[in-house]
Amino acid sequence: MKIHRLIVALGVLTAGLLQAEPTQGIVLPFKQVSIASPVLQEIISGMFVEEGTEVKEGQVLVQLRNDREKLDVELSEKLIVLKRFIAEGQEKLFKEKMGSEEKAREATTELEIAELTMSAKRVTLEEKTIKAPLSGVVVKKYKEAGEAVDRAEKLMDIMNYDQVYAQFYVKPELRKSLTNGDKSKVRVLDLDNVEFDGKIDFIDPRNEAASGLLRIKVLVDNKDHRIKPGMKITAEFGK
Repeated sequence: MKIHRLIVALGVLTAGLLQAEPTQGIVLPFKQVSIASPVLQEIISGMFVEEGTEVKEGQVLVQLRNDREKLDVELSEKLIVLKRFIAEGQEKLFKEKMGSEEKAREATTELEIAELTMSAKRVTLEEKTIKAPLSGVVVKKYKEAGEAVDRAEKLMDIMNYDQVYAQFYVKPELRKSLTNGDKSKVRVLDLDNVEFDGKIDFIDPRNEAASGLLRIKVLVDNKDHRIKPGMKITAEFGK
C-alpha cells in the first residue's frame, strides 16, 4: 500500500513539473539586412530614403557616382557597332570568295569580345545603383548624399516585419514534446496581453552552452505591423 501511494505521489509530482507554464520571450523581425556598398571607395550622389521609409523589393535606394561607367558603356556600344559592321563585311567577302575564312573568324571573334566587354561594363554600371533586396522599412541610415563610402561599408539597415519571430528559451526536457509546425499562442505584454496565433518554426538542435536552455522560434503573421520587434511576449509550452 505504501509503495502504491509513493508511485501515485511521484506521478502527481512529475505531472506538476511538466505542466505548461508561461515563458517570456522577445519579438524579432522576420528578416533584417544591412545594405552595403559593392564597390571600392565612391561618392554617394543620391540617397533616396530616410529612416522610416517603407521600400519595395527592387526599389532604388542609393545612387553612387557613375559618370565614368556611363561613358564606358556608351563607348562599348559604339565599338560594337563598328565591330559588327566589320564582321558582317568580312563574312560577306568570305562567302563571295573575295576574303579569307581566317579574317572572317577573326572579325567575328573581335565582335564577341567587344560584346562581352560591354556586358562586363554594364554590370559595373549597375553596381553603382543600389536597390532594395527585400520589401521592408529603413530602420537605420549610416550615410548621406555627398559622403564617400567604401566596399562593404554599411549604408542602411532594412527590416521586414510582415511576419515576426517570437523567440523563447525553454527547458531542454520540452524538446521531445515540441515539433516544427506545432500551433502556439503568444501574448504580447506591450499590447496589454493581446493574444496572437503562431506556429513553431525553428527548434534549435543545440542547447545553449551557458544556460543549458533550448531556443525556439514561433512564427506569427503581422501584416498590420501591430507587433514591433523588441516587444516582450509570453507563451506556454509543454501542454
